[in-house]
Amino acid sequence: MQSPDLDQPVLEVHQVHKVITMLAIQKNESYIDLIDRRVMPFVEYEGYSDRYTAQSALTFEENFYKEIRAASRELFLIFEKTVKIFQKSSEKFLEQMDFPKKLIPFLNIPNVLNLSTWLSRFDFVIDQNEQLKLIEINADTPCGIIEAYYVNEIAAKSLSYENPNFNEQMKLKSFLHDIRQKISPPRISISSGIFNRRKPFIFSCFDDYVEDYATTIYLMKLMKSESMSDDVEFVSFYDLRVDEEGLLLPDGRYAGAIYRLHPIEILIEETATDDTELGVYFMEKYAEKKFAMFNPPEAVIMQNKSFLALVWQVFINGGYFDSFERQVIEKYMLPSYFEEDELNDETYIKKPIWGREGRNISIVNGKNKIIYENKIDSPNEIICRESKKCMYQKFVDSKHFEVLTDSGLKNGMITIGCFMIGDRSSAVYCRFSEERILGNEAYYVPLLIEN
Repeated sequence: MQSPDLDQPVLEVHQVHKVITMLAIQKNESYIDLIDRRVMPFVEYEGYSDRYTAQSALTFEENFYKEIRAASRELFLIFEKTVKIFQKSSEKFLEQMDFPKKLIPFLNIPNVLNLSTWLSRFDFVIDQNEQLKLIEINADTPCGIIEAYYVNEIAAKSLSYENPNFNEQMKLKSFLHDIRQKISPPRISISSGIFNRRKPFIFSCFDDYVEDYATTIYLMKLMKSESMSDDVEFVSFYDLRVDEEGLLLPDGRYAGAIYRLHPIEILIEETATDDTELGVYFMEKYAEKKFAMFNPPEAVIMQNKSFLALVWQVFINGGYFDSFERQVIEKYMLPSYFEEDELNDETYIKKPIWGREGRNISIVNGKNKIIYENKIDSPNEIICRESKKCMYQKFVDSKHFEVLTDSGLKNGMITIGCFMIGDRSSAVYCRFSEERILGNEAYYVPLLIEN
């Protein structure tokens, strides 16, 4: 089986960079000054003395980026295959994975792309042997999009290096256009030859959260520019209503589709002041095909961190994955377990299965002997569902990197993400932190191709 991104199987690709070059900005004007704050208004973040963007960049050989993309592509196909097992599982098993009971009926609805998630991001660490190891997938509401598709190009040009994400923004625009066409193709009246107006495609989030708002607007503008359409627009979640006809907009029109940057496991629990179950009502209208949704609700299957334990369990049980898939899992995944599984006295990362931004993650020996607890800034501001269960993932000692920030040179660890647009691997993205587990305090670091 050949990787679609390479001329040879992914397992034969050169592993990782030989030398890491840290680029301290020597110019009077750094790439950070060139970032349009209207596109990325969270470069400076209230309450933080340092800017979110690091002053330095990291370079890797081109083969490294080929490998991470090929690995992400193969893992995505494996994960999609595993979703089929999940969707055939009993309701009891789904409840054991802490899925909201209200959400379960909506996790097996066909969509136009026939994929569980349309826009996702795999996150990897680099271990001490310079091997890539997957730590999670952000399948439902991934951010980091502006950094990867917009800022990385600015940094590469400013520093006169090749951009590993070259042309990926154009591919993302084309992908968004294809989604628009598949969800609601233009309709022409045979008698008049006139285009019939399509229902609007809405991009939505809670507009008082700056990162979500900027990301949503960025994606909306990409779709709008590629589709040349005036029926692609932003509407805040605060202004949306649901009735029997579907998703009602403030001007009385109904949406034909919605991109939502709001976690589905939280949305399903939304209620009105009179205790009406708005989230359930919203999902019922989706199930009745009153509107399409991006990402589709089944993206939450991979988003649940116990999904990694499911993949690992299927892997160790044997028989479902072919020999190549098994090699990919063994090479790039870490042993992962459900809360109910027996564990030995090795070191694990203990993760709440609905956690986000490193919240409530700890390093443990065995199940509960805490070695390290992650302390993050403003944990109450992180929007996530409270988890009733945890999963355990074998701890990997990550390689250390030096990164220059506004407050000086820092030593810490990175995660490197690879976005998936549909089933195709796309832009890469890096975050850095001095902490052993990355949280919301992490810095963005541009990635460049080593000369």
